[in-house]
Amino acid sequence: RIFSIDVECVATGVTHERSSRTPCEVALVDCCGKVLFQTYILPSKPVVSYLTPFTGIGKGDLVRQRALPLPVAIRRLKTRLPSNAVLVGQNIKSDIDWMELKHGTDFDSYIDLANVYQGVDGKVWSLQHQARVLLKKERIARSHHNPVWDARVSVELYFGAASASEDEFARHRKELLTYPRPPEFSLAKR
Repeated sequence: RIFSIDVECVATGVTHERSSRTPCEVALVDCCGKVLFQTYILPSKPVVSYLTPFTGIGKGDLVRQRALPLPVAIRRLKTRLPSNAVLVGQNIKSDIDWMELKHGTDFDSYIDLANVYQGVDGKVWSLQHQARVLLKKERIARSHHNPVWDARVSVELYFGAASASEDEFARHRKELLTYPRPPEFSLAKR
């Protein structure tokens, strides 16, 4: 019943608002990390920025030969997702909204890892930090977000929290707080 989806977006406007972004890639994995669906998504509006340092996506990726229109991607995703699915992920509600998934129809419930692993002081850790500290994993080959990697790591983090004793989970949360955090991304020249 455990699945994870992750959506990457490009900028179609100049603000940080949701209305200035549109999905450009989606991945769905099952409880074992098996990829059930992954596709590029054709933007329905002109792209202002591909946000390539973050998404790894360039103009050539989002062409009709390689990408699906958003309604088709949504339809195909829904056919692979059982209605009793529990979706897990970092800020998973955003991914659910982007893919127009309906609670009670397309999935049963969701668990937001940002809340699960939130620090006692309210600090929310990035998925990359959680993976580095708790799973000893780093993104490989692509320094930017990779929806398959993010979804797989989300499933692993979920099972890590679900199987931990109260003491183990408290230790995990403490590790997140005390582990040195390197910068996630820098545009500065070196």
